[in-house]
Amino acid sequence: MSMLKILDRIWNWAFPDNRSETEKAKEREFIQAVNQLKTLRTTARGGMAIDPEEIRDQVLQSREAYQDFVSPLHRKKLLKSDA
Repeated sequence: MSMLKILDRIWNWAFPDNRSETEKAKEREFIQAVNQLKTLRTTARGGMAIDPEEIRDQVLQSREAYQDFVSPLHRKKLLKSDA
């Protein structure tokens, strides 16, 4: 067994993750989504940067994909408030 696995087991024993499975699943989904970003850059000090255009494109794609979940009455109100 590698040293990293041993340290991981000790860490998990000493500091168990008491979050619900739903919360853990959401975190994994978020990490996968972030890993798919093409322009994500990290600095040596732990900072992150991303091209704002990529975020904008992702938001617009998500809006388009999930627009069927919003009732037509609500969509009309949103269109009026955006103008």
